[in-house]
Amino acid sequence: MSKNNGNGKGLQDFEERHGGSKIKELEEKLSIERAKVEALASDDSRITISETNETTLRFGLTGDRHFGSLYHDNAALRAFYAYCIERGIKDVFDAGDFVDGHKIYRGQEFELRDLGYDRQIRRVEKSSPTSIKTHFITGNHCASFKNLAGAEVGKEIENRLENHVYLGDTTARYKWVTPNGNFILDLLHPDGGTAYALSYKPQKIAEALEGGTKPDMLAIGHFHKAELMPMYRNICTVQVGCFQRQTPFMARKGSQAHVGGWIIEVVIGKNKKYKIIRPEFIAFY
Repeated sequence: MSKNNGNGKGLQDFEERHGGSKIKELEEKLSIERAKVEALASDDSRITISETNETTLRFGLTGDRHFGSLYHDNAALRAFYAYCIERGIKDVFDAGDFVDGHKIYRGQEFELRDLGYDRQIRRVEKSSPTSIKTHFITGNHCASFKNLAGAEVGKEIENRLENHVYLGDTTARYKWVTPNGNFILDLLHPDGGTAYALSYKPQKIAEALEGGTKPDMLAIGHFHKAELMPMYRNICTVQVGCFQRQTPFMARKGSQAHVGGWIIEVVIGKNKKYKIIRPEFIAFY
């Protein structure tokens, strides 16, 4: 039976050729990401609130450090933190995958410097900068230890390292309460592979969010890309970059690694009538 839902014959032909499988797959993935963010927005226990008299906010954004990988770039990470200190940054927000995990893909064990949970946690403890408070979530690589043995990477890192604050698994919301209104930052570590265009995944994630649940800024990890759209559905979406060089797995997939992190300055206008966003990406080539 043919379908006619107002999207035109092109969609109908696509569905007939592919049996609807591609569309169903995309719909399921978008539904999962939407559910994550909407659940976050409705759960006050997962929101960290910071009250401040300042109307200019300055913070760092990072992601995908992958401690334990042969391709983790600790020199770049430490240089980024040193630059943040020079710029007076006091908080860095990380969008997940502190560690490289276990059995994420076939042959991953040959790309590891540190095999196993204990060794990767010790690598974080030894090498992660503690000079600035780091608020972080965990991602799919971290979750591999939880899925295999119930080990909570995020809680363990928070317990072992000073200035490391675990905000949650996969998603977290951080809200500044300022004299000129609130500013909400969401951290998200989604699923799936890199799209053909840099902005495609952030666009689709933003499009799937229901009105009333949207943050002011959405920081996205997982894809190892650096990209910022200042206003898409009234959300500033930021792909946070990474501190893992291109692995053989990424090379086989044709996926680049954008090594570096962001310094973000947000000026909140009176009554939140406007926001000025000044982004600066610190790249390590």
